[in-house]
Amino acid sequence: MSFVESIRLNFRNKIYIPLTCKRRGKKLKNKNFTIISNNCWGGTVYEAYNLPKGSPTVGLFFMAKDYIEFLSDLKGYLEGSLTFIKPEESRWKDYVEVGGDERFGTYPIGLLSNGKKNVEVFFLHYHDEKEAYDKWTRRIGRINWERLLVKFNDQNGCTETEVEKFMSLPFKNKLFFTCKHWPDKAKEQIVIKQFPKHNFILASYEPFGKSKYIDITEVLNSL
Repeated sequence: MSFVESIRLNFRNKIYIPLTCKRRGKKLKNKNFTIISNNCWGGTVYEAYNLPKGSPTVGLFFMAKDYIEFLSDLKGYLEGSLTFIKPEESRWKDYVEVGGDERFGTYPIGLLSNGKKNVEVFFLHYHDEKEAYDKWTRRIGRINWERLLVKFNDQNGCTETEVEKFMSLPFKNKLFFTCKHWPDKAKEQIVIKQFPKHNFILASYEPFGKSKYIDITEVLNSL
């Protein structure tokens, strides 16, 4: 993580959101909804509206290929088994380390199975396996299947293949954040300018309230 990105995230999470979350939360018509996200964005949104975490996919991230597989059988994976592996056993170890994740090896890595296939879950903001397992399990029970928002972005090895598959998934409410224009495969893409330019969108640039790109409050109220 770059120094600038770290500063942006710290200001957002420790100063801006705590000062504005209650006011933002009052604009919601219904506060019972579930966000399924490939990274920490879902948790950020719940905090931005001063709400309890209504999803197991907070404080963690998936590699893009695994996330699309996870979404392809969402209920199957959520009803499946969660075990843990050592960092050196991760099939994504080289990618994550080369990508500059200095924290790799310090947080739990889960192996989620639907009985047929496995996907890895990187519990970035969890101290140990017990915390990750307990919160994952508890938050599954909070899922509101009637008011579901599924979000993806172009991080963690995302290619046109994953974008195309995401756009074809039969979820009613979907968001795709990116910092570049993809082909027609991504008609629902929300292209966000960031500085300096990167090959993928940075976490600090993903909208969590009202921005010039999208009004998340309106999105949540429309679920």
